[in-house]
Amino acid sequence: MKLACSSWSFEQVIAAGQMDQREWLRFCAEELALDGVELLDRHFPSTDIAYLREIKKLCADLYLTICGASVSNDFGRLETAEGQQEMERVKSWVDIAQFLGAPVLRVFAGWVPAEQRREQGRGLPGVLGRLLRREDGARKRLWDEMVSCLRECAAYAEEKGIVLGLENHDGNGLVVTSDEVERCLREVGSPWLRLNLDTGNYGDLASIERTLPLAVKVHAKFYDVDEEGRDRRLDWERIMGILTDSGYRGFLSIEYEGEEDPRTALPRAVGYLRKLMRGA
Repeated sequence: MKLACSSWSFEQVIAAGQMDQREWLRFCAEELALDGVELLDRHFPSTDIAYLREIKKLCADLYLTICGASVSNDFGRLETAEGQQEMERVKSWVDIAQFLGAPVLRVFAGWVPAEQRREQGRGLPGVLGRLLRREDGARKRLWDEMVSCLRECAAYAEEKGIVLGLENHDGNGLVVTSDEVERCLREVGSPWLRLNLDTGNYGDLASIERTLPLAVKVHAKFYDVDEEGRDRRLDWERIMGILTDSGYRGFLSIEYEGEEDPRTALPRAVGYLRKLMRGA
Protein backbone atom coordinates (compact mmCIF):
# COMPACT_ATOMS: atom_id res chain seq x y z
CA MET A 1 0.00 0.00 0.00
CA LYS A 2 0.99 3.58 -0.62
CA LEU A 3 0.01 6.65 1.37
CA ALA A 4 -1.50 9.83 -0.08
CA CYS A 5 -3.59 12.78 1.04
CA SER A 6 -6.68 14.34 -0.50
CA SER A 7 -6.64 18.12 -0.52
CA TRP A 8 -10.14 17.89 1.02
CA SER A 9 -8.28 17.27 4.29
CA PHE A 10 -7.13 20.91 4.13
CA GLU A 11 -10.44 22.35 2.93
CA GLN A 12 -10.90 24.79 5.81
CA VAL A 13 -7.28 25.94 5.74
CA ILE A 14 -7.32 26.48 1.98
CA ALA A 15 -10.75 28.16 2.04
CA ALA A 16 -9.51 30.55 4.74
CA GLY A 17 -6.59 31.59 2.54
CA GLN A 18 -4.04 30.17 4.99
CA MET A 19 -2.60 27.79 2.41
CA ASP A 20 -2.82 27.49 -1.36
CA GLN A 21 -2.54 24.39 -3.51
CA ARG A 22 1.20 24.78 -4.06
CA GLU A 23 1.86 25.18 -0.34
CA TRP A 24 -0.30 22.15 0.38
CA LEU A 25 1.72 20.06 -2.06
CA ARG A 26 4.95 21.12 -0.36
CA PHE A 27 3.48 20.28 3.04
CA CYS A 28 2.52 16.79 1.80
CA ALA A 29 6.04 16.22 0.50
CA GLU A 30 8.24 17.98 3.04
CA GLU A 31 6.29 17.63 6.29
CA LEU A 32 4.34 14.41 5.73
CA ALA A 33 6.73 12.66 3.30
CA LEU A 34 3.77 11.11 1.47
CA ASP A 35 3.92 8.93 -1.61
CA GLY A 36 1.13 10.73 -3.43
CA VAL A 37 -1.63 13.32 -3.51
CA GLU A 38 -5.27 13.49 -4.58
CA LEU A 39 -6.18 16.82 -6.19
CA LEU A 40 -9.70 18.14 -5.57
CA ASP A 41 -11.30 20.32 -8.23
CA ARG A 42 -12.37 23.09 -5.87
CA HIS A 43 -8.77 23.74 -4.77
CA PHE A 44 -7.49 24.64 -8.23
CA PRO A 45 -7.27 28.44 -8.55
CA SER A 46 -7.13 27.89 -12.31
CA THR A 47 -7.43 25.07 -14.81
CA ASP A 48 -5.57 26.93 -17.53
CA ILE A 49 -3.02 24.72 -19.22
CA ALA A 50 -0.13 26.82 -17.93
CA TYR A 51 -1.22 26.31 -14.31
CA LEU A 52 -1.88 22.59 -14.78
CA ARG A 53 1.58 22.24 -16.29
CA GLU A 54 3.07 24.02 -13.26
CA ILE A 55 1.29 21.70 -10.79
CA LYS A 56 2.35 18.61 -12.73
CA LYS A 57 5.97 19.78 -12.69
CA LEU A 58 5.84 20.69 -8.99
CA CYS A 59 4.56 17.20 -8.09
CA ALA A 60 7.40 15.67 -10.09
CA ASP A 61 9.94 17.91 -8.35
CA LEU A 62 8.52 16.92 -4.96
CA TYR A 63 8.48 13.18 -5.84
CA LEU A 64 4.70 13.10 -5.36
CA THR A 65 2.60 10.74 -7.44
CA ILE A 66 -0.73 12.25 -8.48
CA CYS A 67 -2.75 9.19 -7.52
CA GLY A 68 -6.02 10.78 -8.52
CA ALA A 69 -8.08 13.86 -9.20
CA SER A 70 -11.55 14.48 -7.75
CA VAL A 71 -14.55 16.20 -9.32
CA SER A 72 -17.46 17.40 -7.18
CA ASN A 73 -20.33 16.51 -9.51
CA ASP A 74 -23.92 15.84 -8.48
CA PHE A 75 -26.10 13.79 -10.82
CA GLY A 76 -29.01 14.36 -8.45
CA ARG A 77 -29.29 17.88 -9.93
CA LEU A 78 -29.98 16.73 -13.50
CA GLU A 79 -33.53 18.05 -13.48
CA THR A 80 -32.34 21.61 -12.85
CA ALA A 81 -30.92 24.02 -15.39
CA GLU A 82 -27.50 23.86 -13.74
CA GLY A 83 -27.73 20.09 -13.52
CA GLN A 84 -27.47 19.73 -17.28
CA GLN A 85 -23.84 20.80 -16.95
CA GLU A 86 -22.89 18.01 -14.54
CA MET A 87 -21.91 15.49 -17.20
CA GLU A 88 -19.79 18.07 -19.00
CA ARG A 89 -18.13 18.87 -15.68
CA VAL A 90 -17.10 15.23 -15.25
CA LYS A 91 -15.85 14.96 -18.83
CA SER A 92 -13.79 18.14 -18.50
CA TRP A 93 -12.13 16.71 -15.40
CA VAL A 94 -11.44 13.45 -17.22
CA ASP A 95 -9.43 15.61 -19.63
CA ILE A 96 -7.65 17.36 -16.76
CA ALA A 97 -6.84 14.06 -15.06
CA GLN A 98 -5.40 12.78 -18.32
CA PHE A 99 -3.17 15.84 -18.68
CA LEU A 100 -1.97 15.60 -15.07
CA GLY A 101 -1.21 11.91 -15.43
CA ALA A 102 -3.75 10.93 -12.76
CA PRO A 103 -5.01 7.41 -13.53
CA VAL A 104 -8.19 7.81 -11.46
CA LEU A 105 -10.91 10.47 -11.29
CA ARG A 106 -13.13 10.33 -8.20
CA VAL A 107 -16.79 11.01 -9.06
CA PHE A 108 -20.04 11.16 -7.13
CA ALA A 109 -23.39 9.62 -8.01
CA GLY A 110 -25.22 12.56 -6.47
CA TRP A 111 -27.88 13.35 -3.90
CA VAL A 112 -31.65 13.61 -3.92
CA PRO A 113 -32.47 17.35 -3.82
CA ALA A 114 -33.98 18.41 -0.50
CA GLU A 115 -37.18 19.68 -2.10
CA GLN A 116 -37.83 16.28 -3.72
CA ARG A 117 -37.45 14.11 -0.64
CA ARG A 118 -40.66 12.49 0.48
CA GLU A 119 -42.21 13.95 3.59
CA GLN A 120 -42.85 10.51 4.99
CA GLY A 121 -39.96 9.50 7.17
CA ARG A 122 -38.90 13.02 8.09
CA GLY A 123 -38.56 13.46 11.80
CA LEU A 124 -38.41 9.73 12.43
CA PRO A 125 -35.27 8.65 14.24
CA GLY A 126 -32.56 6.30 13.13
CA VAL A 127 -32.75 3.59 10.51
CA LEU A 128 -36.55 3.66 10.03
CA GLY A 129 -36.61 7.31 9.00
CA ARG A 130 -33.61 6.85 6.75
CA LEU A 131 -35.09 3.85 4.95
CA LEU A 132 -38.42 5.58 4.37
CA ARG A 133 -36.72 8.68 2.99
CA ARG A 134 -34.52 6.63 0.69
CA GLU A 135 -37.47 4.80 -0.96
CA ASP A 136 -39.11 7.92 -2.35
CA GLY A 137 -40.14 8.22 -5.99
CA ALA A 138 -37.71 11.03 -6.74
CA ARG A 139 -34.81 8.83 -5.78
CA LYS A 140 -35.98 5.96 -7.99
CA ARG A 141 -36.35 8.30 -10.95
CA LEU A 142 -32.97 9.92 -10.38
CA TRP A 143 -31.29 6.52 -10.07
CA ASP A 144 -31.94 5.63 -13.71
CA GLU A 145 -30.75 9.04 -14.91
CA MET A 146 -27.63 8.79 -12.74
CA VAL A 147 -26.77 5.34 -14.14
CA SER A 148 -27.19 6.66 -17.69
CA CYS A 149 -24.86 9.59 -16.98
CA LEU A 150 -22.22 7.39 -15.37
CA ARG A 151 -22.38 5.02 -18.32
CA GLU A 152 -21.74 7.87 -20.77
CA CYS A 153 -18.97 9.34 -18.59
CA ALA A 154 -17.32 5.92 -18.23
CA ALA A 155 -17.32 5.52 -22.02
CA TYR A 156 -15.67 8.92 -22.36
CA ALA A 157 -13.14 8.09 -19.63
CA GLU A 158 -12.29 4.83 -21.39
CA GLU A 159 -11.39 6.78 -24.53
CA LYS A 160 -9.01 8.90 -22.45
CA GLY A 161 -7.57 6.00 -20.44
CA ILE A 162 -8.93 7.26 -17.10
CA VAL A 163 -10.67 5.06 -14.52
CA LEU A 164 -13.63 6.63 -12.74
CA GLY A 165 -13.78 5.93 -9.01
CA LEU A 166 -17.37 6.21 -7.72
CA GLU A 167 -17.44 7.19 -4.06
CA ASN A 168 -19.91 5.66 -1.64
CA HIS A 169 -21.43 8.65 0.10
CA ASP A 170 -23.74 8.95 3.09
CA GLY A 171 -26.54 11.43 3.77
CA ASN A 172 -29.20 11.45 1.08
CA GLY A 173 -26.82 10.07 -1.51
CA LEU A 174 -27.95 7.94 -4.42
CA VAL A 175 -25.16 5.39 -3.80
CA VAL A 176 -24.60 4.83 -0.09
CA THR A 177 -24.76 1.16 0.88
CA SER A 178 -22.70 -1.78 -0.33
CA ASP A 179 -25.82 -3.10 -2.09
CA GLU A 180 -26.16 0.18 -3.98
CA VAL A 181 -22.47 0.23 -4.88
CA GLU A 182 -22.70 -3.25 -6.38
CA ARG A 183 -25.97 -2.47 -8.15
CA CYS A 184 -24.69 0.79 -9.64
CA LEU A 185 -21.46 -0.71 -10.98
CA ARG A 186 -23.38 -3.70 -12.34
CA GLU A 187 -25.98 -1.53 -14.14
CA VAL A 188 -23.40 0.84 -15.60
CA GLY A 189 -21.55 -2.23 -16.81
CA SER A 190 -18.17 -0.67 -17.57
CA PRO A 191 -14.78 -1.88 -16.30
CA TRP A 192 -13.76 1.79 -16.37
CA LEU A 193 -16.09 2.57 -13.47
CA ARG A 194 -14.75 1.25 -10.17
CA LEU A 195 -15.23 2.15 -6.51
CA ASN A 196 -13.52 4.94 -4.61
CA LEU A 197 -14.08 3.28 -1.25
CA ASP A 198 -14.61 5.76 1.58
CA THR A 199 -13.93 4.00 4.88
CA GLY A 200 -15.97 6.51 6.90
CA ASN A 201 -19.12 6.68 4.79
CA TYR A 202 -20.33 3.09 5.17
CA GLY A 203 -20.51 3.00 8.94
CA ASP A 204 -19.62 -0.70 9.19
CA LEU A 205 -16.60 -2.89 8.52
CA ALA A 206 -18.57 -5.60 6.71
CA SER A 207 -19.36 -3.23 3.83
CA ILE A 208 -15.69 -2.28 3.53
CA GLU A 209 -14.70 -5.94 3.31
CA ARG A 210 -17.52 -6.75 0.87
CA THR A 211 -16.79 -4.01 -1.68
CA LEU A 212 -13.00 -3.72 -1.37
CA PRO A 213 -12.46 -5.98 -4.42
CA LEU A 214 -14.29 -3.32 -6.46
CA ALA A 215 -12.06 -0.49 -5.25
CA VAL A 216 -9.52 1.35 -7.35
CA LYS A 217 -8.65 3.71 -4.49
CA VAL A 218 -9.43 3.92 -0.77
CA HIS A 219 -10.14 7.03 1.29
CA ALA A 220 -8.58 6.71 4.73
CA LYS A 221 -11.08 8.77 6.71
CA PHE A 222 -10.02 10.47 9.95
CA TYR A 223 -12.32 12.58 12.14
CA ASP A 224 -10.76 12.95 15.57
CA VAL A 225 -7.05 12.17 15.89
CA ASP A 226 -5.75 11.35 19.37
CA GLU A 227 -2.22 11.88 20.68
CA GLU A 228 -1.03 8.58 19.21
CA GLY A 229 -2.53 9.29 15.78
CA ARG A 230 -5.49 6.93 16.17
CA ASP A 231 -8.93 8.02 15.08
CA ARG A 232 -11.43 8.04 17.92
CA ARG A 233 -14.33 7.05 15.63
CA LEU A 234 -12.87 4.49 13.22
CA ASP A 235 -10.99 1.35 14.23
CA TRP A 236 -8.04 1.61 11.89
CA GLU A 237 -6.33 -1.49 13.25
CA ARG A 238 -9.26 -3.59 12.05
CA ILE A 239 -9.62 -1.66 8.78
CA MET A 240 -5.93 -2.09 8.05
CA GLY A 241 -6.31 -5.80 8.75
CA ILE A 242 -9.07 -6.01 6.13
CA LEU A 243 -6.96 -4.14 3.59
CA THR A 244 -3.89 -6.27 4.27
CA ASP A 245 -5.74 -9.58 4.24
CA SER A 246 -7.38 -8.71 0.93
CA GLY A 247 -4.02 -7.97 -0.69
CA TYR A 248 -4.95 -4.35 -1.45
CA ARG A 249 -1.86 -2.66 -2.92
CA GLY A 250 -3.30 0.68 -4.02
CA PHE A 251 -3.26 4.14 -2.51
CA LEU A 252 -4.70 5.03 0.88
CA SER A 253 -5.68 8.66 0.39
CA ILE A 254 -6.21 10.36 3.75
CA GLU A 255 -9.40 12.39 4.00
CA TYR A 256 -9.42 14.30 7.27
CA GLU A 257 -12.65 15.96 8.47
CA GLY A 258 -11.81 16.93 12.03
CA GLU A 259 -11.95 20.24 13.90
CA GLU A 260 -8.23 20.33 14.72
CA ASP A 261 -5.94 22.10 12.27
CA PRO A 262 -4.83 19.46 9.74
CA ARG A 263 -1.30 20.84 9.92
CA THR A 264 -1.04 19.46 13.45
CA ALA A 265 -3.43 16.49 13.22
CA LEU A 266 -2.19 14.93 9.98
CA PRO A 267 1.43 14.28 11.02
CA ARG A 268 0.14 12.10 13.87
CA ALA A 269 -2.36 10.28 11.65
CA VAL A 270 0.26 9.66 8.98
CA GLY A 271 2.70 8.31 11.55
CA TYR A 272 0.06 5.98 12.94
CA LEU A 273 -0.95 4.66 9.51
CA ARG A 274 2.69 4.04 8.64
CA LYS A 275 3.11 2.08 11.84
CA LEU A 276 0.09 -0.07 10.97
CA MET A 277 1.33 -0.58 7.41
CA ARG A 278 4.65 -1.86 8.77
CA GLY A 279 2.75 -4.27 10.99
CA ALA A 280 4.29 -2.79 14.12
